Amino acid sequence: IGRVSELLEKHELQKPVLFVKETQNNPEEAHKLMIRLTRHTGRKQPPVNEMHWMGLLQDMLEMQQNVYTCLEPDTCYEIFAESLLCSSQLENIHLAGQMMHCSIWSIDPPVSAASKGKSQYRVSYDKSLELVLAASREYFNSSTSLTDTCMDLARSCLQLITDCPPVVQEELDLIRALSYLEDFGVKILPLQVRLCTDRLSLIKECLLQLPTNYKQSAKLLGLANLLKVAGDDQMERKGQVLILLVEQALRFQDYKSANMHCQELMASGYTKSWDVCSQLGQSEGYQDTSVRQELIAYALTHCPPSAIESLLAASRTLQTEILYHAVNYQIRPSEKVENISTSRSPGGIRTESSLESTDLLQWTTSKTMKVLSDTTLTTKAMLHAVSDRQWWKKSLTYLRPLHGQEFGDVLKSTSGANAAIEKQGCHPFYESLIDNPYLAEHNPSESFAEVLLRAGKLALMKSEGPDLFPATEVLLQLASEALPNDMTLSLAYLLALPQVLDANKCFEKQPPSALSLQLASYYYSLQIYARLAPCFKDECHPLYRADPKELIQMVTKHVSQSSSFNWPDETATLIKHLQYYNERLLDFTQAQVLQGLGKGVDVQRFTADSQYKKETILGLAETLEENVYRIALSLAQRYNVPLWEVYMTHLEFLFSDSGLATAAIEDRAQNLGLFETLKTIPEAFHDHMAKYVYPTIEGRDHQRLLYYFTLLENCASPEFVKHTVKLFLYIYFPPIGLNYKKLMEENVNPLAALEPILTSQNVLSISKLASKIPEKEGGMLSPSSVYAIWIKKLFWIGDPHLIKKAPETIAEWLHAYDICAKYFDRLYPGDIINFMDEITFSSKAVTKLSVDSRVGMTKKAIKSVKHVAEKSGKRTTEGDNVEGVVDGQISYEDAMNHLQQSLAHLETLNHSFISYLKNSDQNLLQQYGYQYDLSRSEKTKINEQAVTMCVDGQPLDMIQKLLDVAVGDLGFSSRDIVQTAVSKVVGALSDDGSQHAFKKDPFQILESIVCAVHTICLNLLNFFLYFRTSPSNNPWVKLGTAMLMKNQQEHKENKGNEILKICRSLYGTKHMLSAECIKDLCLLLLKQSLKLPSLKLLVESRDQDLHFMALEQITALSKVDDSNCDSELLSLLLDEKLTVKCISTVYYPHLVNHLLVKQEEGRWNIEEIAKQLQESGFTAEAGSLLMACKGTHPALQTFSAAVHAVKHWI
Repeated sequence: IGRVSELLEKHELQKPVLFVKETQNNPEEAHKLMIRLTRHTGRKQPPVNEMHWMGLLQDMLEMQQNVYTCLEPDTCYEIFAESLLCSSQLENIHLAGQMMHCSIWSIDPPVSAASKGKSQYRVSYDKSLELVLAASREYFNSSTSLTDTCMDLARSCLQLITDCPPVVQEELDLIRALSYLEDFGVKILPLQVRLCTDRLSLIKECLLQLPTNYKQSAKLLGLANLLKVAGDDQMERKGQVLILLVEQALRFQDYKSANMHCQELMASGYTKSWDVCSQLGQSEGYQDTSVRQELIAYALTHCPPSAIESLLAASRTLQTEILYHAVNYQIRPSEKVENISTSRSPGGIRTESSLESTDLLQWTTSKTMKVLSDTTLTTKAMLHAVSDRQWWKKSLTYLRPLHGQEFGDVLKSTSGANAAIEKQGCHPFYESLIDNPYLAEHNPSESFAEVLLRAGKLALMKSEGPDLFPATEVLLQLASEALPNDMTLSLAYLLALPQVLDANKCFEKQPPSALSLQLASYYYSLQIYARLAPCFKDECHPLYRADPKELIQMVTKHVSQSSSFNWPDETATLIKHLQYYNERLLDFTQAQVLQGLGKGVDVQRFTADSQYKKETILGLAETLEENVYRIALSLAQRYNVPLWEVYMTHLEFLFSDSGLATAAIEDRAQNLGLFETLKTIPEAFHDHMAKYVYPTIEGRDHQRLLYYFTLLENCASPEFVKHTVKLFLYIYFPPIGLNYKKLMEENVNPLAALEPILTSQNVLSISKLASKIPEKEGGMLSPSSVYAIWIKKLFWIGDPHLIKKAPETIAEWLHAYDICAKYFDRLYPGDIINFMDEITFSSKAVTKLSVDSRVGMTKKAIKSVKHVAEKSGKRTTEGDNVEGVVDGQISYEDAMNHLQQSLAHLETLNHSFISYLKNSDQNLLQQYGYQYDLSRSEKTKINEQAVTMCVDGQPLDMIQKLLDVAVGDLGFSSRDIVQTAVSKVVGALSDDGSQHAFKKDPFQILESIVCAVHTICLNLLNFFLYFRTSPSNNPWVKLGTAMLMKNQQEHKENKGNEILKICRSLYGTKHMLSAECIKDLCLLLLKQSLKLPSLKLLVESRDQDLHFMALEQITALSKVDDSNCDSELLSLLLDEKLTVKCISTVYYPHLVNHLLVKQEEGRWNIEEIAKQLQESGFTAEAGSLLMACKGTHPALQTFSAAVHAVKHWI
């Protein structure tokens, strides 16, 4: 008991011994004491650490074990975990997670020998779930907003339960819902959200915040899911939210959004949505009447009885409106929809457009009803006649061409699948009466004629009109529309025509087919028979039940035998039409023989288009069917298509699309005797084979490739073809998987084709053939290159016979190298270098191999190369030089030097600076170390890396360390690196400095470089800072200024040349300096006594003012030396034609000498310069120049001779 009191005092909870004694058997008081103890610890400031908490747990367990035995140990753990969760500390929450079963599948960790006891105990899953939920809800309810820290604590508690049961997910969803509410602008306490019983009201509140919130439907539905609107009933939840969205969209007349949600409601079958569907359906502002019909129909289906009457009235009104629109638009399409209206004026009087619509319906109705009443008996009789399911079938036995059953499936058009009328269309009700019928899909849209009939019916229900209806036009239209889909109905429409011959208008518009032509013959046979034997009474005549085939034959025979009979005019016209369609049917049947081959031949085009005829015949040759092939040969002979082309087309088909094996192709080509004809035109044969056959052959199909090249050898004659064939046949060998096409392509590296199939078993044989395989760059492969590519593969991947699995350990890598090194005597020195660079300085090598293993392999390589070199020299001395041992470009000495460089570089990888880079926590420094590792201390790579480090802002001492560590004489210093970096950054700057390829602002980069280079004056930094605020100043002038401000006399001349190079690099670019900028730079150069670069800039500027400035400087000079003149400046003066202006200066003699020395180059016209001198009054000088040019001895170059020379030569 005293120990318990001490422990309580230890944790700053003082209790007397008497209290402990009195409460030791009281579970309730003991429970309160434990809670008080843990909560007191949780409130300490600063918060206690994990060690303190674990010490508290051990003290609690000690008190429970020794005194408060009335408590269970589990209770102590639960109280402890609960206090951790409620401590408002994220670390404590995570600690609590370690002491709980956070998944239903979680088990207690095993107890090790070193940590037996209660320390491994975890709170049960159910209790853990209860504690987590209680803590998270407490944090949630106490939060003031989503961003409250308590909300993060609540989320952290919930995330402890890893299997996330529904109750936890519900709490997480509630937290996510707060984010959605905040996005929608709803200000509400988290506790109010939890206590809200009508969660749908929160959705309404979101819609009220912003009028356009209803457009975020997906987000609102997601919020409803998170809030559990309507409980677990997802359909009810979605329906309630969508209804709100529709209502809001209707308020803003957003009919598109309203319809989208209504369609979703209807698709889900949510019946309570009938009201909003009705509202949208009755919205006159919504122009999509078909959708409005659908909405009202849905509302009628699901509305209560009290709303049916009003919805029916609305449906009738909408249907009438649609019908009026359709009639008016189709008859008078130029009139706009707004002219059609059924509305009434405010005074109750109908508008003009309403009267027009009514008059139209009255006009159409009377005629429609008259036609229908007149044709009732005829139509009924005809329907009885075609009920015989055999009549079309019997007729097709002699009319339908070969394979005619398949045509209907091929022909498609915008009018439907049966637009070509290859099958007899019928209503699905009569499907069982007709063989292979065409069943048209239901088309809800109405034709114009059907609209007219319906309009007449509607008008007839309201009023009667005296006008007649145009029956012929309507019936012809209906017949044409019905013919592909219901032939019986079409014939009924035609038989109802007032004038029999008008039916020909319908027949002429139909595509020619066996059925359409046969229908025309049947129609005219019926009409002729009816006139020769009148039969119309109140009963149906047997004529319409007769077999159509027999009827056509009987009428045709009768009129043929009575050709001399004097028929009535109408009957004679009908007979002519019958004979016309009989002849067309016969011609069509004969033409279908060709089309019946099933090759998609357009018969009409075949007869009219000679090119199409030839292509069709050649297309028929692409077959394995003997009968079709014979037809193609026959047609080719008939239409003068060259037999060579037919044979070539068939051969191309055999290779590409026949699906035959190579042996079968060879047998068929031999049996058909193709090659006797094909080889008569060898050039064309080669072109066709190369263009159409070769691309279809897979590169690994060796047998077919062999047959292909054999055919070329036998049938093609050009020498280059022979060479290609011989090359293939020479290098042909049987390794499985080799892509020969890739091997022989001109623009592909053949080693890429060889590498996948190289093994230890075939590398020798393949290397022997290497000298016959052409390389991509020209020439032939060498055995060394084959071995080189193979040993790389051997090293990294292994080989089934030498290295059975890819190496992994250092010992395995060294063993792999030893095996590869055995083949060094077969490699050129250059290939040895490439192999060693691959296994020591490639990305793969740096990643997989240790530095020690790479060093070891390099040392072994040096010995191996030395041995191979000695062996090679011995063989050469003995006259036993092995082919491929010595490379003509890289010697063994070069290889030794290369490997020595590699070894020296590898040994620097253990340098403390490189180790610092590689082991740094900064990714950038690690990248530097990686780049240095790969560089092999090569000058260009080290230079590039150093410049990159400088641009990245690294200190100069780090760059200098890199240069010091690198092997060999690099030939540049850190100063050179800085200059290169500055030039690179400045060169990337545009006029406004916004376009560059650097991750940072170029000015920041330059500032960092200036800060790193302590020897550069701070004025450079001030310049760039000034430039950033003064974009009108030119950066190149400022850069030159900064360069000249450095007080280094020994490098002054170099600075002038650098500035000259920078200015010249800008010529022809958008950064080219203006005359003012050049003038400023030249003045700076002159102040620094850099006359030569200044004069060059002024002369080559091609600006008159700058030329004048240059001439002033030249005139002021009294002496010409290297500081103010060189051959380049003299050439510039001559180029700019400034010779005359320099005649009074000390430069003129030098110009003349330079001109005479360079006259053989023909760059300047001496006579033209002399003429300029003469025109300027310098006649003697012009003559002297001409005489010197002509080689006159100096003693003869007198004044008079010079004047005479000018007159003679100019």
